Amino acid sequence: MIDDMKSFFYCLIFMALSIGIMGCGDFLEESSQDEVRPSTVSDLEQLLLGEGYLRTDCIYPYLELLTDNVQNAYSDNESHVTVLQQGLPVFTWDVDMFDKMEELYTTGIDTWEKLYSKIKGCNVVLDMLDDVTGDENEKLNQRGSALALRGYYYLLLINTFAQPYNKEGIDLNTALGVPLIVSSAVKDEFPARESIAKVYQQIERDLLEAVDLMDKYGQNNIQYKVTPLFVYNLLSRMYLYMENWGKAAEYASVVITRNPQLRRLSDFVTIEVDEWFGDETLTYDVNGGVLNYNSPELIWGYGDKRISEILFQLPDIFTYPGSSPIFSVSDKFLAQHDVNDLRPACYYQRYFKSIFPMVFGSIYGSKSNLNDLSNPHRGMRVAEAYLNRAEANIRLFLENGNENLRISALTDLNYLREHRFRQPYEDVNITDGQTLLEFCLDERRKELAFDDHRWFDLRRCGMPEMIHEITINKGQVQEYRLAKGSDRYVLPIPKKVLDKNPALVQNP
Repeated sequence: MIDDMKSFFYCLIFMALSIGIMGCGDFLEESSQDEVRPSTVSDLEQLLLGEGYLRTDCIYPYLELLTDNVQNAYSDNESHVTVLQQGLPVFTWDVDMFDKMEELYTTGIDTWEKLYSKIKGCNVVLDMLDDVTGDENEKLNQRGSALALRGYYYLLLINTFAQPYNKEGIDLNTALGVPLIVSSAVKDEFPARESIAKVYQQIERDLLEAVDLMDKYGQNNIQYKVTPLFVYNLLSRMYLYMENWGKAAEYASVVITRNPQLRRLSDFVTIEVDEWFGDETLTYDVNGGVLNYNSPELIWGYGDKRISEILFQLPDIFTYPGSSPIFSVSDKFLAQHDVNDLRPACYYQRYFKSIFPMVFGSIYGSKSNLNDLSNPHRGMRVAEAYLNRAEANIRLFLENGNENLRISALTDLNYLREHRFRQPYEDVNITDGQTLLEFCLDERRKELAFDDHRWFDLRRCGMPEMIHEITINKGQVQEYRLAKGSDRYVLPIPKKVLDKNPALVQNP
């Protein structure tokens, strides 16, 4: 207990003396950094847990509002009007979205600052490993964990605040990425934005070193820490974004080989049929969530339900009975699901009206236990590896016509769907490559909705046109359009970040 308290004390003191997010010399005080600093590998592990991992943080409570998975509805509920004003800048792709949300005290929108803060924690651990005592194998475990986390955070940053890697006509060596800070050493100059190519090269280096270290020294890490599967899955995702289909499939295959398990939703759904009218009622056991720590397909989890759903609040059913949510899962999206698909019932818990003038349920896509705040509300699952491999193999099939790749992709998609549909499930068979690709991307959208994937997938899949409808005043619908290939597919750097660092260049 005393050692834990001492380690926690080390974390607080050392990080308080550490570099600022956009580090410049005057972020540090003259006081000595040697007064209190981690001295053992156990101290650094505690520091990484506190300052490098996300844990209960939420990076993107707003991200789904950018996509076609969410709709808006009018409500005269006063608290909902506040939610509308908070979410409106994102839902309309406003160029000043972060600044406007900041004015409205929206929680959890400091994506840039939070990610760089976590990178800072990783850098401190990496820089101090040689100076602490302890088991060498555990040092290498912590090194692999810190490198993997840093690579993950930079992959999020580059896909939020820079052009897509595969944008047509882009020069990756000159297009602006994000600042690369890979050391905790304090520098006098402000960091400028590096090229997209250079940032991806750093991510790849970090993850390739990390995967080797985690295979050797991180096999016993538990689900809220970095594991070998975490890094393999992340490499698969990175190469998918880079359109290196062969490597995307290769690393996804490692994940699937080591843990092929998926949770069968039909095992957690009870279907009751009304004997008079034939209507079905589906009851879902919330303990069957695929993001629960007891889920066989969970690779890694983090996040807090209360922050994740800040813009998807339930109505005050007592003050405003029958009121509609301001933002909810899109009806058009739900209508695209097969009637035998259990994901709408299990993932997108919807409102339903009873004979009483009240509304019950959840408006938000949730894949963990809705009643248990101890479970994660974001994370990685084996399902993504199946989808990554299927898409990569389909795209390779379109290039070389190898039938084995088409069959492999269909096998992966049918295996995933068999675990998401009512039983018995009947396999699909699609022979045309382009049709199969579209089918795969549709499955990806349905499976990974509200997992912070859709916006990034829209970016890498051609940045299509989107239309959002807003009702601010009852009966008056306003239309907002995001043009195909729009610069607004790249989010603006918040003004407060630009004010701190004059070397940064704002996105168009």
